[in-house]
Amino acid sequence: MSKLGVQNPISAGQYMGGYSATAVADTNWHTLTSSDFVDPITKTAFADGLKFAYLEIRNGSTTLEAHYMLRAADTPTDGKTNTDGVVPIQGGGAADIQGLADGHLVTSIAYAKAAAGDTFTITAGFNK
Repeated sequence: MSKLGVQNPISAGQYMGGYSATAVADTNWHTLTSSDFVDPITKTAFADGLKFAYLEIRNGSTTLEAHYMLRAADTPTDGKTNTDGVVPIQGGGAADIQGLADGHLVTSIAYAKAAAGDTFTITAGFNK
């Protein structure tokens, strides 16, 4: 932390990969780890256990909220309200996870689509 109370710039991660959930035909919670993402340079899946540094999510629905959380889902039918500790997303958005106080602990995320037929993609950056 600098003396001005501003955090130094953080990279989007040492590794980057994408995930498409467009073919997932439900609105249940699905948990992802780094091994669910493929390196666009080597075309191989990342090792499990990398830490999420950055997320960019695109929800194909512009009228319904999709959701994500910075932890694994407990069940496919976990709640989707503010008190459930989830983040709603309409259209698209990004999260700088490693900038969060406990962001260095995020090794899994979960998502729930707004509607079963929606396009839904995640771009993620990872660190070791």
